Amino acid sequence: MAATFPIGSGRQYVIVHDSIHHYERDATRSRNEVRLQPLLRKGIQLDSFRLEVTPAAEVDAQVDHFGNPTWLVSVEAPHSELRVTARSQVSIAGGDRAVRTAIPWDPDVLVRTPAVEFQLPSPRVPELPAIKALARQMGLAEGDWESLVRANRELRLQFDYLPGSTEVSSTLQEILDRRVGVCQDFAHVLIALARHLGWPARYVSGYLVPEAESEGNSHAWVEIGSSDGSWLGLDPTHKSETREWHVAVAVGRDYSDVSPLRGVFVSEAPGAPPEVSVKIAAIDPFDLRRQMHAASHTLQDQQ
Repeated sequence: MAATFPIGSGRQYVIVHDSIHHYERDATRSRNEVRLQPLLRKGIQLDSFRLEVTPAAEVDAQVDHFGNPTWLVSVEAPHSELRVTARSQVSIAGGDRAVRTAIPWDPDVLVRTPAVEFQLPSPRVPELPAIKALARQMGLAEGDWESLVRANRELRLQFDYLPGSTEVSSTLQEILDRRVGVCQDFAHVLIALARHLGWPARYVSGYLVPEAESEGNSHAWVEIGSSDGSWLGLDPTHKSETREWHVAVAVGRDYSDVSPLRGVFVSEAPGAPPEVSVKIAAIDPFDLRRQMHAASHTLQDQQ
């Protein structure tokens, strides 16, 4: 999987995430949770966010159990399709390039902290004998940060990256049996390994911002909980630690907690798989200056 990383710091990016859901027969109503708003993190500033929904919908904002901004979208009239478009603008400053190390947990302390929720099995990451076997095969040691860093770096030697080889519903056991997958699958495998080795580990969904412009998909990586309360990011798809170009939109125990759009609809027939597109573009500083200048004149004209 190729990736182009940004050069320099203090750049602005526009992210447009578009999702269209078609229904074979009109849905009389639909209700969905949307998690597409970038999280505020060190070095990442959310300049603006707008959620557009067609047809007209009731939209309400809340924060879920894991601290993710969650938009509740309800359409109460018959509709043949639902289109949800999230438009974000973020500013990214240069990140700290210092090497970070997670501090192991005392098991007796971990069980008394909220982080234990991320060390226990979850719906998409159950305990499996195959994970224990993989940890032995890779020579990973319990409570050893360097083992996790090596697993993150070498997981792609065990699994092939093959777009379209798996589905959102593919289980962890299926991924381990077939040894192929995409970023979501590699994140689940690394989470399972980390939890087996005694670490809290959470799933992160988001985007990789490019240097200029890209069309592609959202991305997924892993964060490991350190006993000092910090979370350190690992990206098994790119065999690297996370940097400032990893823009997170949601965290959870696994994908089931962070699905970009999840809900129900009422219809006499099933719906089709959604059409999803993601476009990310860096804003040229001169274009940004022109936009601000134009906005300033518009405001003056209105006063």
